[in-house]
Amino acid sequence: MTLAQSFEKLFATIDMVTLCLWVTGFILFCIEFFQPMHGVAYLLGVGLLCAAFSVRMVYGSAGEAFVFVLLTSTLLFAVHCVSLATQKRGWLKVARMEKAGERTRKYGGLIDSIGVANTAIDLTGNATINDINLIVYSVTPIMQGEKVKITKITRDKIIVEKVDGAN
Repeated sequence: MTLAQSFEKLFATIDMVTLCLWVTGFILFCIEFFQPMHGVAYLLGVGLLCAAFSVRMVYGSAGEAFVFVLLTSTLLFAVHCVSLATQKRGWLKVARMEKAGERTRKYGGLIDSIGVANTAIDLTGNATINDINLIVYSVTPIMQGEKVKITKITRDKIIVEKVDGAN
């Protein structure tokens, strides 16, 4: 029997339960590849694919089950190749970068603004600047109640320095 005849026999004798389990499992597996959901869709998909293989083994021959597994493996490999070719998670990285740049856009106008340290700032702390309560960073320790000035805003930090009494 040729491979083409095996595929023909596989799909001629496949029942609706096996087909539904296989298609749903394959779709869930693909969803996890392109939109990660912490492995939930992956586990459900693999479980449904295994259930489809089991049903096929019970109601079909071992040769048909092998062709079924071969077809599924080939399709999953093709999905993997497509995801690699399209840089499957590149759009997630762009989204993170845009979100990180949001801080600069939102608070960029506060550079050189002066406020008060609400807590002691030892690397990180809390300060109120222009009536906005912010989590801030400083390389030098700043005591609670001292005046601070925003010197720089990076993607992930609002950096302040202590303001001397002369300023």
